[in-house]
Amino acid sequence: MPVDHILRGLKRFQKKVYPKHRELFQKLALQQRPAALFITCADSRIDPCLLTQTKPGELFICRVIGNIVPRYPESIGGVSATIEYAVGVLGVPDVIVCGHTDCGVMKGVLNPEALKPLANVTAWLGHAQPAREALAKSDGGLSDAEFLLALTERNVVEQLKNLHTHPAVAARLEQGSLKLHGWVYHIGKGVVTTYNSRRERFFRVRTIKPRKTKARDGGPARKGAKR
Repeated sequence: MPVDHILRGLKRFQKKVYPKHRELFQKLALQQRPAALFITCADSRIDPCLLTQTKPGELFICRVIGNIVPRYPESIGGVSATIEYAVGVLGVPDVIVCGHTDCGVMKGVLNPEALKPLANVTAWLGHAQPAREALAKSDGGLSDAEFLLALTERNVVEQLKNLHTHPAVAARLEQGSLKLHGWVYHIGKGVVTTYNSRRERFFRVRTIKPRKTKARDGGPARKGAKR
């Protein structure tokens, strides 16, 4: 049974994982200071912490189908409250909207008839329609797979625009203390592309190499030395 597998994992966490990171969890029991708000899809194939190799406490995560951010105040609810709390209270310096390939929500935007029996899903997908409309004039010559990817990318861009309508985000952007990032995770390739607003295109994320530092005595830094 699937739940038995989950419970076995919980047991392994309590016996093997928690003891190794006891100090971290005890600190996290008192406060959190996440480095970013990570808004992504609820798709079971997306694991933000695995993808970014972050530890507990480093990401404030908002998961919702289609990684959709409704325009404020059109649909005030859980997503809006999460954004407001992360940006206005926790003061995260970065917000990442991360879409992904083979997204069922994007397929639903292209084939709305199949979702008619699902009233709530259909209503929610309305927030992704601007992405479909933006591509309506530029879909010539693209294969189905290419168009689906283009729609996924455009949806991320539209959700970044919607973030600007949220008061807490707008205030921090005006202060210059917040940055917005648009990502698409390519599941099969393990690759992430990021949106370049100046060039209006997505490019593969280039990892940042750690800078070499010198030890206090002027010699080379020791392996594992803190930076």
